[in-house]
Amino acid sequence: MGLAKSVYSFTPSVDVKRVARQRFYVALEKHNGTTFVEKIRARPLVWAALASVLVILLISFVTLRATVFPVEPPSITLPGPSADGNFVFLVSDEVNAIGDFTSMNVTIDKVGLLKSGDDQHWVEFVPEVKEFDLTLLPRGKTQELWRGNVPEGEYTKVVIYVTGVEGILKSTGETVTVKLPSNKLQMSKAFSVSADNVTSFTYDLTVVKAGNAQGGSKYLLKPQIGESGASQQPEQGQRKAQ
Repeated sequence: MGLAKSVYSFTPSVDVKRVARQRFYVALEKHNGTTFVEKIRARPLVWAALASVLVILLISFVTLRATVFPVEPPSITLPGPSADGNFVFLVSDEVNAIGDFTSMNVTIDKVGLLKSGDDQHWVEFVPEVKEFDLTLLPRGKTQELWRGNVPEGEYTKVVIYVTGVEGILKSTGETVTVKLPSNKLQMSKAFSVSADNVTSFTYDLTVVKAGNAQGGSKYLLKPQIGESGASQQPEQGQRKAQ
């Protein structure tokens, strides 16, 4: 037995081992299939379609996010009023349910104007008159709240930020709180402001009655778009700010 081992003993060379190892790896790769890169190259249409779907999903996500969580334009606050300014802001009342009240005091904090264009932003000012009685402004009567200088350009929206609305009913003498959504009155109304003219914007408000006998009557304060707007001449018969 010892003689047989001695006669048939064989040790492969380094080159033989290297060749055998390479053959083994080639056979193993063929057994496992093609590589990941080769798979991609073999199916270009599939991967192109997948890439298109991913791009569409990304665009949809960005669009949905912008819709659900829109970016609010920046805002600037104007300096104090000016007697010779190019912009006048007034309020009035469109007769509706205002006849139910002996008084209705509206208190506001500020007014915002949305300037359009590439540099879209809010232009805000604090009115000289922050409280007014809406029952004194029916049928075209107006009250001036602010006069000052506003940047020239096109505007598309006007917002009044309201801090409170209280009315006293004629029938009972009861003081009621008039509701409005989000504590602000919003109106989309296009107008322009220029340095050569005085633009007077009248913001018309109206009080409407809601509810029923079972749930009790409620009153809402709303903007009246149809009667609102800007002109290049001051309103006649307006009540001056005090």
